[in-house]
Amino acid sequence: MERQNIPLTDEIIEILQARKLTSKSKWVLSTDRSKSGHLENPYRRWYKICKKAGIKNLRIHDLRRTFASCMGDVGAGQYIISAALNHSDIKSTSIYTKVSLEPVRQYMSKVTQMISDCSRIDI
Repeated sequence: MERQNIPLTDEIIEILQARKLTSKSKWVLSTDRSKSGHLENPYRRWYKICKKAGIKNLRIHDLRRTFASCMGDVGAGQYIISAALNHSDIKSTSIYTKVSLEPVRQYMSKVTQMISDCSRIDI
């Protein structure tokens, strides 16, 4: 497997550092149930968490898709989102990003205002 550089925010680094202080394992997601000591199948644990929380039809990948969409909503471009998701092909990123209506509405309003401003004729 090729090494990857993952850009971590200060908040994520703090969470990982705190977890390291309280964990006896060298792994971020550890378990006693595997020979390796790390969580090899996150799906089983994910479904258990969802069931306990009463959440239905939410997949782990939905979190990734939501994160990508939120990045777009706050103004990140496709290349930035692609890098955050570690995609080698930007085409893959378009599958993940879903635009919320509010940013679309805001940009449409800006364009409408621009057209309106340009079309005003003072007599």
